[in-house]
Amino acid sequence: MIDKNLWHYAKLHIPYLAGTIISGCLCGGLIVGQAYGLALLIGNVFIKGQNLEQVLPLLLGVLVIITLRALLSWLEEWLALQLARGVQTDLRRAWLDKIERLGPVQLKTEKTGELLYLFTEGLDTLQAYFGKYLPQLFKAGILPLLFLGFIFPQDLITGLILAVTAPMLPVFMVLIGRWAEAATKKQWQVLSRMTGYFQDILQGLVTLKMLNQSRRHGEQVEAVSEDFRRTSLRVLRIAFLSALTMELFSTISIALVAVGLGVRLVEGMLGFQIAFFLLLLAPEFYLPIRSLGNQYHASLNGVEAAERIFRFLAEPEEVKLAVGGQKASGRIDICFEEVDYQYEKENLVLKQVSFTVVPGEKVALVGSSGGGKSTILHLLMGFITPGGGRILVGGQDLAAVDLETWRTQIAWIPQKPYILAGTIKENLLLGQEEITGEELAGACRRFGLQQLIEQLPEGYETRIGPGGRPLSGGQEQLLAITRAGLKQAPVLLLDEATANLDLLREDEVQRALSELMEGKTVLAVAHRLQTISKMDKILVLEAGCIAEMGAHQELLRKDGPYRALWLAGGHI
Repeated sequence: MIDKNLWHYAKLHIPYLAGTIISGCLCGGLIVGQAYGLALLIGNVFIKGQNLEQVLPLLLGVLVIITLRALLSWLEEWLALQLARGVQTDLRRAWLDKIERLGPVQLKTEKTGELLYLFTEGLDTLQAYFGKYLPQLFKAGILPLLFLGFIFPQDLITGLILAVTAPMLPVFMVLIGRWAEAATKKQWQVLSRMTGYFQDILQGLVTLKMLNQSRRHGEQVEAVSEDFRRTSLRVLRIAFLSALTMELFSTISIALVAVGLGVRLVEGMLGFQIAFFLLLLAPEFYLPIRSLGNQYHASLNGVEAAERIFRFLAEPEEVKLAVGGQKASGRIDICFEEVDYQYEKENLVLKQVSFTVVPGEKVALVGSSGGGKSTILHLLMGFITPGGGRILVGGQDLAAVDLETWRTQIAWIPQKPYILAGTIKENLLLGQEEITGEELAGACRRFGLQQLIEQLPEGYETRIGPGGRPLSGGQEQLLAITRAGLKQAPVLLLDEATANLDLLREDEVQRALSELMEGKTVLAVAHRLQTISKMDKILVLEAGCIAEMGAHQELLRKDGPYRALWLAGGHI
């Protein structure tokens, strides 16, 4: 009944868990004191005929117990909340660390919508498990035994009735719980599919509208939502059935206790105060187990979410960060030595690839789609590791280099740069807060972004990205180039940075790129002549192998794949 993975994280916050359990047990002791005090108070008033002055000390004592019980209940809830928050924080940190270690290449196989839901709503559902269910599990095991310790000395028959009937409640809970667990698993699968599917539709809405398929996919969303509604109602029906069963059984058991106490009270076999004390304590005896049943059903969503979370955290990582590894520094040369790479369930993407890039050299990677160009960049950034061969940076094996330090020496500009939701200034700096306003303005002027900023009413504080002012493709690339320029990294990687620009914007971006590439070691995946012709060396990739290597004019004079590609399309 305790998930071993969740228990591992709970043990990291054992003071809060122990505090919650101790507070609950102390509350149980106060319940006994409160029941005994009330029995004495009522017996003294109605049986012995004592007045207010005579029972005032006892009345004040009961009020003190009630107050302490309320304070301990508040403390118990607060400690349970801290336990849940602590575990959620640990899991969110582990989740983010895992995403960072997997990198963008391995994450392509994951469903973005499901990952987002797990990180937000999925982790939130764990609050019921740690804040309610787990503490209640310990209380359900401790408090009934505590109550029996006070009940048996007072009346053996009542103690036997409670001891015999109490184990039946967990039996019902387990039997119905297995049914509920299967229904909750189904509900979680439907919800996961619905969130991922809905996000895919939102991201592809333009394409769906252009193909006149939006209405059909809207109907599919409706069908998935209806499926989720049915599974949710099924889970609720099971939860209500479980609550009804446990309430009915505990009520019948309490009735048996009450009848037995009443008969013996009438026969004079039991005193009023003892009988009333036991009658008050009987509902409290079953309450921890009944509450456990309710909290169990409330925690099932969290358990199902945790199962998927831990499955994601256990996924194998291709890249192992060399913690405290060597630091590549100085003038960095790059050397691929017989490098192989294969994506899962695919043929080799790179086969025995070998080349060297000396410091300050500019190299273009060209070839047909799927030839392994972007894979070379991903290998160099440490997102994936070679299946064979090795990569040297600054004369050191990349596998032994501290990747975090290495990545600080790389600037990367993709075909479609990501613009974060925030201001232009925040997007340009991205963790480089030490850059002054003068340096920022100078970089914007140098790379052609200043003209855009001056046209905006809020200047650098203009909000862009999701929910902000939209930028054209060329403006996004200029922002990415400026961001890379501010980083001042010695190695620059370009992944088709001008692929989707019109000619006017391409000229503007090419000027900024030329400015950025000065004095840097550059590897660029390129298709257009303006980019390729400026490179010192061109690597032509075919079917994962280097088919040709040389300067642009040199390769054009040869009757090889580079010249054939050029003549066939006018661009690579």
